[in-house]
Amino acid sequence: MNVRRKPTLLILAASALAAAVLAGCNDHGVDKLSSITGNPSAYTNKDVTVAGEVTKVYELPLGIADVAAYRISDGTGQAWVLSRAGAPREGDKVGLKGTVRPEGRIGNEVLTNVIEEKERKIQ
Repeated sequence: MNVRRKPTLLILAASALAAAVLAGCNDHGVDKLSSITGNPSAYTNKDVTVAGEVTKVYELPLGIADVAAYRISDGTGQAWVLSRAGAPREGDKVGLKGTVRPEGRIGNEVLTNVIEEKERKIQ
């Protein structure tokens, strides 16, 4: 019986250690949108990792430009994301890495404090 308990205890101890380490991370390395929009100068030209739900999509007609913008919300705030890979659909849950810029353009629209998408995953 002791032989079986050792692997189980080892797994539990490793799991507890991993949980403790992850709990010390900023929500597993995810930046809060309220922090970014509340203090944009601290994040300007810096890489961030964010996650949230797509609440609005703005795309130019095909052929005009290869840029889309979408707004995400993480429950703490909202931010516009500029993408050269098209936009996800409204309601999609996304995780992304990008660089915070003071402004971005899509067509004639100027958006302030945007995240320029580098990598995206739909969850």
